[in-house]
Amino acid sequence: MPDRHSQGPLDTRFFTYQDLLAFGSRYALDYRFPDWSGSGNILQGQVEEFRLRPGMQLVCSNVRVIEPYESSSLDPAPLNIIIVLQGRVSLILRGETIELSEQMAVALSLEKEVQFDALQQAGQDLRVLTLSLDHVALDQLQVPIRRGNGWFTWRLPPHLYQGLQLFRNDTSLAKLYIEGLSLQILSQGLKLDKPCTSTCKVRIHPKERLRLERVRDRIVAHPQAEYSLNELAQTAAMSPSSLRSKFKACYGQTLFDFLKEQRLQMARDYLLRGFSVQQAAHFTGYSYATNFTTAFRKHFGIAPSSLIR
Repeated sequence: MPDRHSQGPLDTRFFTYQDLLAFGSRYALDYRFPDWSGSGNILQGQVEEFRLRPGMQLVCSNVRVIEPYESSSLDPAPLNIIIVLQGRVSLILRGETIELSEQMAVALSLEKEVQFDALQQAGQDLRVLTLSLDHVALDQLQVPIRRGNGWFTWRLPPHLYQGLQLFRNDTSLAKLYIEGLSLQILSQGLKLDKPCTSTCKVRIHPKERLRLERVRDRIVAHPQAEYSLNELAQTAAMSPSSLRSKFKACYGQTLFDFLKEQRLQMARDYLLRGFSVQQAAHFTGYSYATNFTTAFRKHFGIAPSSLIR
């Protein structure tokens, strides 16, 4: 098993403000509790820490936020990759807001003096992985790190997302499996490394982000429906061109790539429940099963018929 530091057993537990302050002292994080009354719990769930090799650590959080809290990095590792499997995470770096939702990741390459902040709202369930590498690990793995400060967001490819979904349900998996997932996260992030800074990032006002979330939530709730760009632009109160560019800037993929992904995920669920290929195609908005089969194979790497039990 990996060299693991567990914050209690795998059973759900409560985390008080003292527990978070202990995390803070270990990871150089400053935690603040704006609505804390001096008693009660901040989080409920599980937090697991895996030391995979010298200077390389994976922290897995599966928690429900009971009380809101803020945190600031005081001494960030030279490379941090944060992955969201459930919930939403907001980071603030030098005045820029980085919004992460399910199946999104951000890679942060920061100098020691740079601080980034995070705010977690009460009432949401969070499943988040944080992979951190110091200079020892980066040198050992021969990872090229850009000088200066930068960050970029990306979406998890389906195969990696599925592997992480399995891992999140079984943190007792063998060391090689956990380390293999971490190396896949690292290689995927480096492969997609197109740093996004204030000089290249599409500016999105917080109110625009809320309207983009309405569009995204509508698609997630009903991916099988027929949508037009003009219709979705009206939902977002934007022009069609603004919706295209800002959706991609906010979520790391085009609007209709996201729609296709949601349809295929829904179709996959139908297939696993025993529905036929034709039924899965019809239920998820595909007019022709052949088009559905081609899209499914391209997205998941397997034929849809292979999932039918």
